[in-house]
Amino acid sequence: MIKAVLLVSAVFLIDFCTSNSLELGTTVNGQLAYVDSVKLSSIPLKVRTKNVFYSGNNTIKGIKVLDMAKSKAKVSVTSGGVGFTFTNIKLKSERGGEINYQVQIFV
Repeated sequence: MIKAVLLVSAVFLIDFCTSNSLELGTTVNGQLAYVDSVKLSSIPLKVRTKNVFYSGNNTIKGIKVLDMAKSKAKVSVTSGGVGFTFTNIKLKSERGGEINYQVQIFV
């Protein structure tokens, strides 16, 4: 009985802690140059997408994209990124899901 309770608890904990956050480069000794909260509500049977663009004068040292809703949305850097002065980050929800992310860029 105790093993069953522990197993159910472990599965619940693993499921609860999963998220699709992204961290590239380093944030150590980096200056926070850009912060944006991206929120798109869910629409039944639709996939929501959002592109976040950043362009600056300094080289990007780190990128953090934090999943605030613990959703199954996907995050990808489609151009630029760490080592460049610009980046394009694409956020794509699961079908019928929402997007709730915080984008942080360090230079």
